[in-house]
Amino acid sequence: MIPYIHVKDIPLGPIPGLGTTIPLHPFGILVATGVLIGTALATWRARIRNVDLDKLNSFITWMLVAGFCGGHMLDTIFYHPTEIARIVDGHLQWTRPWSLFFLWEGLSSFGGFIGGFIGVILWKFFEVRTVKNLGIVEITWIFRRKKALPILPFCDIILAVFPVAWVFGRSGCSVVHDHPGARASADAILAVAYPDRAKEYTHFIEFVHGAAPRYDLGTLEMMFTVIIAVAFAFTWWRKLPTGSYVVAVALSYAPVRFAMDYLRITEGESADPRYGGLTPAQWACIALFVFGLLLAFVVWRQRKRGYDPLDELIAPPDVEAHPPAEPATVTP
Repeated sequence: MIPYIHVKDIPLGPIPGLGTTIPLHPFGILVATGVLIGTALATWRARIRNVDLDKLNSFITWMLVAGFCGGHMLDTIFYHPTEIARIVDGHLQWTRPWSLFFLWEGLSSFGGFIGGFIGVILWKFFEVRTVKNLGIVEITWIFRRKKALPILPFCDIILAVFPVAWVFGRSGCSVVHDHPGARASADAILAVAYPDRAKEYTHFIEFVHGAAPRYDLGTLEMMFTVIIAVAFAFTWWRKLPTGSYVVAVALSYAPVRFAMDYLRITEGESADPRYGGLTPAQWACIALFVFGLLLAFVVWRQRKRGYDPLDELIAPPDVEAHPPAEPATVTP
């Protein structure tokens, strides 16, 4: 059985003038680490393929901003709808609709995926340009692109390294245990030995062998993601058809996540809501798997036609580093 891991917050401070400390949560540290490592690896792969890094950076920015917004908003809407409104005596009563904008109150993985997908679709048609440069501050605005850009190449570059970043994100879930699952038997190898009662922790990291075993969905997904990350890493030096990694992620993650959601809590206040007998994530898994099948057909058609959308995102040549050759002169 896997021990229950507890990691204490890291106090930052005291802050001069305030006399207080700011707690750094292990979840936030690990998620931020995953974002930084994932961005660095994506940039490395883009350089190898001579892809325009300015476009990649703007793509990642749109994806991350929309992903974090979607991750919280959809989590609130589908998993905690009473935070927004509830029915009282047959009447709709608003509770905290503004909590939709409190991004620090919770995230869902599929909400983040959907939000990130919306972000890259917007990036395809819109761009941020500087309207006026005031020296210290630049005034920017969103404009429609003259020509829409393909998103599949950048999605493929990012998803090739995304499992590595996702390992850190799910490691954060593993140490804060924000996805406790159903109770398990004492001999279940993949169960976590949750403590059966409240415990006072004194050390920075503690391994607890409690008497209330249950499945920890964050830990299970982290273990699965390690396998995918290692498998993908062995293919990084091969030239695969553009879109292959997107297809591989969709067709591998969807069925595993669908099955794992059957281990969620089904009774009590901590139970996740079901819609038609399935969790929101399970419905999303069905859509993701169908999307993966359709995209596999698209990738196959593109390869058959000899078309690679990556060619549209190749960086322009560096004229200063590689100036055009002087025209040859012919001596009569």
